[in-house]
Amino acid sequence: MKILDPLYNALVHRIYDINEKDFEGVAMEVWKFQYENNLVYHTYCNLLGTGIADVKSLLDIPYLPISAFKSHIIKTGKWDSSAIFQSSGTTDSIQSQHHVRDLSWYHRNASNGFQRQFASSGEFVWLGLLPAYLDRPDSSLVDMVNSFMSASGHQENGFFPIINKALIDRLQHLCHQNIKVVLIGVTFALLDLFEQFEVPVWENLLIIETGGMKGRGKELTREEVHARLRNKHAQLRIASEYGMTELLSQAYSTNDYFIPAPQMFVSIRDISDPLSSAGFNQRGAINIIDLANVDSCAFIATEDVGIVYSDGSFNVLGRLDNSDLRGCNLLYT
Repeated sequence: MKILDPLYNALVHRIYDINEKDFEGVAMEVWKFQYENNLVYHTYCNLLGTGIADVKSLLDIPYLPISAFKSHIIKTGKWDSSAIFQSSGTTDSIQSQHHVRDLSWYHRNASNGFQRQFASSGEFVWLGLLPAYLDRPDSSLVDMVNSFMSASGHQENGFFPIINKALIDRLQHLCHQNIKVVLIGVTFALLDLFEQFEVPVWENLLIIETGGMKGRGKELTREEVHARLRNKHAQLRIASEYGMTELLSQAYSTNDYFIPAPQMFVSIRDISDPLSSAGFNQRGAINIIDLANVDSCAFIATEDVGIVYSDGSFNVLGRLDNSDLRGCNLLYT
């Protein structure tokens, strides 16, 4: 999709090619653009008494509560949606909706973020252990993986809604060929796969797990999940993905901490005072700037709890009390 507004195109170009030195300047431009063109966000900022003259740095920018995606259509400007991503949830919960102006923008940013941390998505065979994907054409995760499969173009790419013989056979074949493979899956399903089946493991296999148990058992820390996955295979390569319906960017962890994509900035707010910031190494609720959300809202107050470190990396410790259960693992049956 080509947008004819040269100022908008220049801003999008700066976001895609962003570096750490330019981040604050670009983020301030996005803040002004969204304050002036996003009715929901503009109204929220005004209710807080925050206008253009009040925002002089990133510290002054208000973060929109993520729950707004459940109750409002969040758009900056007027445009037709090329896709609407919806969060998973329990049968009685209200799903978040993220209206997407241009799917290719989402795919480009997701691919760039993955390549910055690993390698080009096109270098891998992609296997998705993503339960009920056929019933969720509006899943941002499924859409991202599908775009990675398209970039790869490998005939062995495939989604697996359940653990079956076809998945084991596919892994065995790829192992014998020593092919580079990403197996991305919901955490609960990956635990079932590696704990209940004989799974081939080789140096070119990368496992990416996408979150916690989300209502399917005792919530586990990332360290506990990785330890259980490595119980039979100590050398198994594991990464974790941090993403959500309301964000068009992802963060990945290959060790102890998540590294945000270049167009992301993570900070912590005080749990008892959501308008106050917490410092490095302090536990609090996670705020995220995701400049890829240029067409929706780039400044999101999540319902996750975590810690941010001085190098920009962060850790996710859990959810705020009384937050809705959410995430792809609710789909696992």
